Amino acid sequence: MNKKQKNKQDLLKIPWTSFYRCEPDSRDPESIIFKNSRYQVHIHRMKAKNDAPDLLHLSFKRLDSGIFIPYRDKMRIKDELIGSEYEAIEIYPARSREVDSANQYHLWIIDDSTYRFPFGFSTRMVTEESVDGSTQEPWPKNERPVDCLTKEDLFEMLKKQGKI
Repeated sequence: MNKKQKNKQDLLKIPWTSFYRCEPDSRDPESIIFKNSRYQVHIHRMKAKNDAPDLLHLSFKRLDSGIFIPYRDKMRIKDELIGSEYEAIEIYPARSREVDSANQYHLWIIDDSTYRFPFGFSTRMVTEESVDGSTQEPWPKNERPVDCLTKEDLFEMLKKQGKI
């Protein structure tokens, strides 16, 4: 593995820092740009029609141009820049609408913290336990949610939901 490849893998070992606002980019004048120790994020507001809430488009990339962004980092980007009670979607479009040119990721958010998409999960279930052969990554100690389920709590919740 060469040094450049190793540095890309080590990005996730860099401690997360708060986002700060950057100077506007003349190539993207309508976006607000933020950076932290790992990522650069462009936020573009798309005005709605007919009194509907606006749509926010988050376009983000790793600072080292690496390709992988973990789910928990995507959630943290959304939570810190927009809010923890906003829902976002990542679209896997029809090939005729696909954009894949810069290891960039995109989240689309209805600018209303009470809006819920008519699909997805209805209850929270967060754990770091590995169950039935699945492997879940442990949370870093300073990031572990207070409601992170123990193995016993997880089994009890799944039993109540009729899933086991």
